[in-house]
This record gives sequence, structure tokens and C-alpha cells, in this order.
Amino acid sequence: MFEVIEKFLAVPFGWVLSALYNLTGSYILAIAILTLAVRLLILPASISQQKNSAKQVRLNTKVNKIKTKYAGNQQKIQEETQALYQREGFGASNMGCSSLLISMFVMLGLYGVIRTPISSVLNFSNELIEKIRVALGIVIETGKKGNNTRTFQLEILNKFSENKEALTDVLSAEQFSALETLREKFTIFGIDLTLTPDSKDPSILWLIPILAGLTALASSVFMYIRQRKQNPEMAKNPTMGCMTFMSPAMSLWFTFMFPAGVGVYWIISNIISFVQQVVLTNIYSPKKVIAQQMVDETVKRRSRENNVKRRVENENK
Repeated sequence: MFEVIEKFLAVPFGWVLSALYNLTGSYILAIAILTLAVRLLILPASISQQKNSAKQVRLNTKVNKIKTKYAGNQQKIQEETQALYQREGFGASNMGCSSLLISMFVMLGLYGVIRTPISSVLNFSNELIEKIRVALGIVIETGKKGNNTRTFQLEILNKFSENKEALTDVLSAEQFSALETLREKFTIFGIDLTLTPDSKDPSILWLIPILAGLTALASSVFMYIRQRKQNPEMAKNPTMGCMTFMSPAMSLWFTFMFPAGVGVYWIISNIISFVQQVVLTNIYSPKKVIAQQMVDETVKRRSRENNVKRRVENENK
């Protein structure tokens, strides 16, 4: 199912990435701009999540009072807590879900584009790509130890430089030039983005997983500190500490499994996510959001009071 969704989403992302590549002439810059644009698109969901998080801070005091009052009666605590959330218009179950789902679909679409640069960026047909694969002698492996069915386009770029002659009868001059240009731009600071880091063989490629892990760790630690300030009770939960380091560890592990080009996307995405978290936390801090909520509630209450007052005055005339 995820592969079907990935292929479906990769089409529009591919169009955009191709346009950005043609505009900037840089594959890495095109990826960075596309990732930033996607983050801006899901910004409203992120803002809503931040506001809900701040609102939850305000409700924590009332929830704790309910827990103290009905200590030992878990059913009553749940009923009263749900009633409180309903009165306050707060949906705990929906907190962050929309943002998470959107991010997941976006990640699938972007990954589908990144692992297929020849079809996504150069718009080569599947038939032409298959001819290139055969000409370069790339074998599709589907065994347990290796499955390159989803990344063989990166292998094509990897083998292009040393096997150019094999493609002279397959590609037109324009197609050959486009593929050669893409291959030349598929590096960053001398790192070949078509290669996959080897966890058993230290090399410069290790910079990609290390940076992916560190940038993910920065976001996780920032969120951990913020949550501890907002809800000190969470600090007592050992699961919270485990989750803080789970995401960076997964980022490190996954980027050792995929070509470096995918890892670069991961790094860019982590950096943009971290900056977004810092900005939103400062703009929509719990104190600011709660203060604005109190002002809004005061305005609504006074408006209701004035309406009641006018209605009574009209009835007495």
C-alpha cells in the first residue's frame, strides 16, 4: 500500500523537482527548496499543533485537580477529563495527528522522487531507463541481502561515468548530455550521493548518517526540553527519555541503509524542522497563547453580558 501511495505522490513532486532543477541547475538546491516549500505548506497544521500544545498546558492544572479529587477512580477521572476538554473545545486525540499524517505522506512522496532522479528530474521514460539499465549491466536484485528495485536509478548514475560508451547507441546527444550533467551535479563537497554508506567500512560517506543523526538529535532534545518545561510530570515518565533518542538512532540507522542522496534529504528536512520548531515555540509560546486565549474569553464574556443587558433593557421598555 505504501509503495502505491509513494508512486502516486512521486508524480507531482517529480514535476516540481524537475522544474526547480532546471531553474537552479543544482540537484541539492532543488531538494532543499522543495523540502522548504513542503514545510511551508504544512505550516498551518504545525501552528495548530503548537497552539493545542499550549492550550494543554493551561488545562494541565485542572486535569491534575480532577486526578486528585477522584484518585483511585480511573473511570471517573476519564469522564471528568473528557468533559473538561469538551467544555474547553480541546481535542487531545487530534493533537498533532493531522501534521503527522501530512508529514508521512510528504515523506513518501519526496522519497519516491529522490530515489528515482532520472525519471523524476530528467523525465526519461521507463522504457528508456530500462534500456540504460540493461546497457550498463545493472542486475535487479530481490534477495534478502539486497533489493535494488527501488534504487537502481542511483546505480545508473553511479556507473555512468565509467561506462559512457555503452550508452552512445541508447541515448540521443541531448539525453546523453542531460544524464551526464545530472551525474556531475550528484555530489556535495566531493561526496558521491549515489553511493550507500557502509557501516563496516569507515569513509567520508559516514558524514551523511552522522549529520542525519545529529540534526535529528537536535530536534528531539529541543522538544524534550520544551515538554519538560510545559509539563514537569512528563519528566517522570522513562518512555519520554527513550523516545528522545529513538528518532536520532533511527535516522542514523536508516541513512546507512540508503544511498547518500536520501540521507542528504533527511539532513535538510531535519534542519528545516528544527528551525520551524524554534520559531513556532517563540511565536506561539504557552504564555503568549494562553494570554491571548484569556483576552478572547474576556471579550466573549463581556459581549454575552452586554447582549443580556440589552435584552433585559428592551424587555423593560
